[in-house]
Amino acid sequence: MVPIFAACQRFDFQRGEAWAHYVAWSGYAHLSEVVSMDTTLCPSLIDALIDEDWNFNIHANNRVHYFRDYEYLKRRIAYDAAQHNLLALIEAPDRQLSISDAWPRAFSFCGYDILDVNNSISLLLNCGAFPSIFGPEDVNRFGLLNQFARAVEIARNLRQQFPDDFHCGDCRIWAIARYTSPA
Repeated sequence: MVPIFAACQRFDFQRGEAWAHYVAWSGYAHLSEVVSMDTTLCPSLIDALIDEDWNFNIHANNRVHYFRDYEYLKRRIAYDAAQHNLLALIEAPDRQLSISDAWPRAFSFCGYDILDVNNSISLLLNCGAFPSIFGPEDVNRFGLLNQFARAVEIARNLRQQFPDDFHCGDCRIWAIARYTSPA
């Protein structure tokens, strides 16, 4: 399992009213920050691709804003830890990942997210409530799941109970780590 990388805006208390509104709406009062690929909550920092990006990005549908080289991406966005998250991502992991497993040394594992087919909306964080499937107690301080088995269970239940829903019908599990320090 080799990670790919994405750069997005941080979403935490520094966003003021937007953060307060989100916490009230979601019921996730225990969050310290949202760490996610959800493009509504944590928009991509790559608005438009430049020629050099094509040497480093993923050439696939809904993936051109993901990159193979985090050092390139870090330079590309002029990384600022106070405003940006540089994420390492593994799609459809096949097991529980450890803190150091599969991630470059400069990254810390945050948890598992469940995203829609376009990898743009988090079903855990931004798709309304599914109280019969999961609740606030299931997500950690980043809005993610700590346990792979729980992520598999939630994703399976979403697909089974809402097979015709655009977001749920083909939802996917992603493991997420974020850049925390120079290697």
